[in-house]
Amino acid sequence: MIAWFTHVMRRALALRWAWPTYYGWWVVAAGAGALAVSSGISFWAFGLFFAPLEEEFGWTRSQVSGAVSVVWLVSGLMGPLVGWWVDRHGVRGAMLMGVLGNSATFFLLPWVKTLWHLYLLYGIGALFRAWMFYLPVQTLVSRWFRWRRGLAMSIANAGFGVGGFIFTPLITFLIERWGWRQAFFISGIVQLAYFLPVVLLVIKESPQSMGVEEPQVATVWSRGESPDKKDYTLAEAVRTPAFWCIVGAMFLSYMSMLSFLVHAVPFFRWRGISAEGAAAIMSANTGLYTTLRISMGWVGDRIPPLRLALAATLLQMIAVTLALISTSVPMLVVFVPMWASAQGAGPLLEPLLLSRFFGMAHFGAILGASGLFSSLGQVVGPYLTGWLYDATGGYDAALMMFIGAYGLAGLSFMALGVMTRRK
Repeated sequence: MIAWFTHVMRRALALRWAWPTYYGWWVVAAGAGALAVSSGISFWAFGLFFAPLEEEFGWTRSQVSGAVSVVWLVSGLMGPLVGWWVDRHGVRGAMLMGVLGNSATFFLLPWVKTLWHLYLLYGIGALFRAWMFYLPVQTLVSRWFRWRRGLAMSIANAGFGVGGFIFTPLITFLIERWGWRQAFFISGIVQLAYFLPVVLLVIKESPQSMGVEEPQVATVWSRGESPDKKDYTLAEAVRTPAFWCIVGAMFLSYMSMLSFLVHAVPFFRWRGISAEGAAAIMSANTGLYTTLRISMGWVGDRIPPLRLALAATLLQMIAVTLALISTSVPMLVVFVPMWASAQGAGPLLEPLLLSRFFGMAHFGAILGASGLFSSLGQVVGPYLTGWLYDATGGYDAALMMFIGAYGLAGLSFMALGVMTRRK
């Protein structure tokens, strides 16, 4: 055994690290880090602040959840404007403006005294976060990759899971050790420390801006951006039934998936699991689905995204059903990998489907418009989940709502498949 270990270590030390020759992979890494930091201190942290805020100010679960709904409402409303901006003026300036404004809200959140203060600062933070988060990263990666776009997007979006894996236990520790105010302030410092050097030094707008030629490798995405090989304008895209099928399915999927994630820690606490245990479950979930997300990108380059969408929707429905039945250790052993597998594909679906059906010439604007409507699920979901909790004293009704929403999302994806076959 010792001899085998020594042999393996010698071989590993003898290897030369093969740095990527195509700069697009560095852009992907920067985008993954951006999603990790931003999601880790915002999205993944939302649920962690519920209990401290409720205990200190006496707010209800639905009142605190309403602040999260404000975040998604503002984010959705900003989508078309951000998409238009990055299509015409680029990503770097948008991200720089976003990180400065968003970090300022983290420095102000420790001074919250009333509920409207929380809503206002969450809303302002969401306004600036829209310029540095999901849409700019998706647009940037799509510009750099026509070949292996699914893999590139999956690696970048894996940063979302990395954020949960790293920051969920970290922010839990900060809240438990120093309090929620200090946790907000430290989050702002961490965000600035990452984004400023990356935006200024690493991120580049496109291969053309550097005089770089993108490798030409045949994949399902490089054989024509849309089924009819046409680049749609935003006005043309919104007049197609396919656009609204995608929007409807993503609305239902986002409502269920993101609402459950926001309320996951409170849900596990309600089921009798400790704060540390709930954070550990979420870290295990995000760590696993981050790994699986990369493999989902590899799959997405080889099979039509509609099949991936249907499979992910079915897995999400089954996973939530398991959580509704029980959160015992044996059930969690099944639930976590199943839920992680479904999440691995979730955020990839909207940009992959839109780029496939409508092309890349106006991708930012089309993704922004789609997000304006699909993100409404993120607006109503967290608040409705909190309201159901307050009304029933538990989360069972909310989980049943999620199961029904996943079923409807699956039907919408099936309708999209019928439209594709008729072309």
